[in-house]
Amino acid sequence: MRTCLLPLCTIMFVMLFTSCQKEPLELTPLATLNIELVKKYSAEGIVSKSQVTDFEATVSIAYEDDTVVYDSRFVAVDSIADYYMYDYGRSNILYAAMGKPFRVLVDATIGDIAFHGESEIYILENEPLTASIDLGSTFNYVDLGLPSGLKWANCNLGASSPEKTGKYYAWGEVTEKQSYNWNTYSFYKDSALVKYTSTDGFTALESADDAATAILGSAWRMPTKEEFAELYNNCTKEYTSQNSVNGYRFIGPNGNNIFLPMAGGRDGEGLLSNGESGFYWVSTLYSDAPEYAWGFILEPASCYETSYYRMLGQTIRPVYVGN
Repeated sequence: MRTCLLPLCTIMFVMLFTSCQKEPLELTPLATLNIELVKKYSAEGIVSKSQVTDFEATVSIAYEDDTVVYDSRFVAVDSIADYYMYDYGRSNILYAAMGKPFRVLVDATIGDIAFHGESEIYILENEPLTASIDLGSTFNYVDLGLPSGLKWANCNLGASSPEKTGKYYAWGEVTEKQSYNWNTYSFYKDSALVKYTSTDGFTALESADDAATAILGSAWRMPTKEEFAELYNNCTKEYTSQNSVNGYRFIGPNGNNIFLPMAGGRDGEGLLSNGESGFYWVSTLYSDAPEYAWGFILEPASCYETSYYRMLGQTIRPVYVGN
């Protein structure tokens, strides 16, 4: 059996659905579903700083009583990466049941941002269907009713859901890397700090060095030390778990809440204390000892502000400052 691309006026990917032994779906052979997958980048919205030419994704065929999940790969087919086509060469053949209502779900991480797309309900009959899916970011903000009106992100930077760890960043760096030490730190050369020092006048990260701004756009940034204090002082804090992940729930004055996982941190090439502690950066430099920057720590007994060596890899929970 083989996949075949049907002639369509827009860019889409096509998957050939064949018989399968999975029960109780009673899958029908040679049923065809055409999927138009669109991801639009916007300068005002969630963006990636580099052009994305391909990405891995999870495609799910979701029925009322069962879901079939496949790992898939998509490739860009135009110069501005607005449309993607299923890569037949590397991906699995998918299956669907004839005459049974289902949705098509796509989950992907593009750049550092998690996206989700979901079709309307379809019933596959004798004629091919075209399921149009617009990928939207799962990343959003939550209004907790804080005095300043500041809104906090619902996920860590690079995470696809609140309980996921996301990516780890050294303070002032905007990409994840394999090893976290002074020799790999961008602002450390010849055994000395070269930016955010005791003499250059900086007390907080510039926008270009703020991972949240660099990845998400100007409407987002890392919180300051004072903004974490506002979160801490105005929210009810609850050590709990979400989907079996330990963390803290911060419940705002208006009843809305955010969950911060115990994501641990990176030192050298190792991952430390994942599931046991959470280490989060803020954008404020520890001016009295500039090899450190401020952050906050989550532990089962308490959470509080503290300082860390800037070269360590830690998670970031952005804040929203757009309109």
